[in-house]
Amino acid sequence: MATLGIDWKVVGLDEIRLRYIAHLRGVAAGHRSVDGIDLARERAMTEQVDRELKLLTLAEKKGQLVNVAELEPALARQYMAFKSELEACADKLKEEIDELYVIDVDLDLISTHLREALVHLSADTGSGAGAATPASQAGDADAPADDDGVGNAATVSQP
Repeated sequence: MATLGIDWKVVGLDEIRLRYIAHLRGVAAGHRSVDGIDLARERAMTEQVDRELKLLTLAEKKGQLVNVAELEPALARQYMAFKSELEACADKLKEEIDELYVIDVDLDLISTHLREALVHLSADTGSGAGAATPASQAGDADAPADDDGVGNAATVSQP
């Protein structure tokens, strides 16, 4: 009775008989299983899964899908080339700034910012975990800066 959703203490015998006959007719017609599962809905869900699988197969044959295992080495090579180019950029940038503005910029300052950018770009930003804290933000917020940003010692004025 529970599988038919009938509370025999509340429902009359006539109602129980009608619901049971409707259940038996549904089972005989192939719409329901003996344990009450709606077979028509199950068939529709199976058809939907089959359709999605066929669409994925078709997309793969059309070349619209890419195998991640094949793509990963190419992306790793691309990342390493990008990283090497950015690291080499620090020397070039220092030379150009030194010549253009006739100042001596600290190479470590430029390199540090480039490394922070690389760490930030390589961090797992999708989940928020693993995000790196730049060195400029890692220290105490109340601590005075020991660098004026151009490679010279900062002057700290006392109140």
